[in-house]
Amino acid sequence: MGALKKQKFIADSDKLTSRYGGVPVIFVESEEDRHIFGDCWFRDRLSKVEFKPALSMASSSGCNGVISAVSDELKAGNAAWGIVDRDAVMSRDSWDIVNETDDATYDAKKPFGNNIKTLCRWEIESYLVDGESLEYFRAGIEKQTERNLDVVYQELFDHCQALIPHAAINALSHQYRQKGLGDGYTNRFSSRAQVDSDIQSNQLPKLTASASEYAQQISQIEAFDYPESTSAVRVNGLLRRVHGKAVLARFLSAHKIQVDLDGMLAKRIEEKKRVPTEIANFVADIAAMN
Repeated sequence: MGALKKQKFIADSDKLTSRYGGVPVIFVESEEDRHIFGDCWFRDRLSKVEFKPALSMASSSGCNGVISAVSDELKAGNAAWGIVDRDAVMSRDSWDIVNETDDATYDAKKPFGNNIKTLCRWEIESYLVDGESLEYFRAGIEKQTERNLDVVYQELFDHCQALIPHAAINALSHQYRQKGLGDGYTNRFSSRAQVDSDIQSNQLPKLTASASEYAQQISQIEAFDYPESTSAVRVNGLLRRVHGKAVLARFLSAHKIQVDLDGMLAKRIEEKKRVPTEIANFVADIAAMN
């Protein structure tokens, strides 16, 4: 709890008690996020903290809804916190923060204020790209023996590599205020070379962006890789810019899995005690208020 106290972001306890019956509230981007946080990862803390989707307070969901809900509550003199994805920073064109490779420096920026945690990875689904959990369900669905985790993470790394051009063109599309590519766009391509060729031939010409701008985006995403490390470390690094939903989409497509695994993955991660430390610490500090 020390980190929150030092930043003076604990509201008066009387206000907290009168507004929420003594339970701190954390706003999240969607009902799906609330399920991951409240029903899966932190269900043992629900007597100390409550997770609410932004739409329960604001007129919109997503990062803007969270920011609005927290802001409105604070202006009303009520205690409130929020959690938003890293892509929220791109939505505000804060490219220096988007491209920050050091987690500590990134976390210290607090672009939406002290009361809102901005995730290090691109989106909440990026934390569901957990090799052991994915392989556990893949093996069960395909009725096969589980593969060695090194093999699984090599596959996931290959998917991340294939998605670097996808993340790059989506960043450029945002810069030029054009619609980006969907999460499943690259599923039909088996390699990064094929994805890159398609994007340079069919997608880049639709923008007024230059080839050098695209190359710069590629380089900025690759900066999150750790070439001398294991595949697992490299995957977790790239998930800060590569889209987690797209990684999951490629994995499911590659294994012809037509089941939405998000909730099951979240529960498996909690059961195996792999809830992300950065999120667990944030929630623990707020829960300690009660």
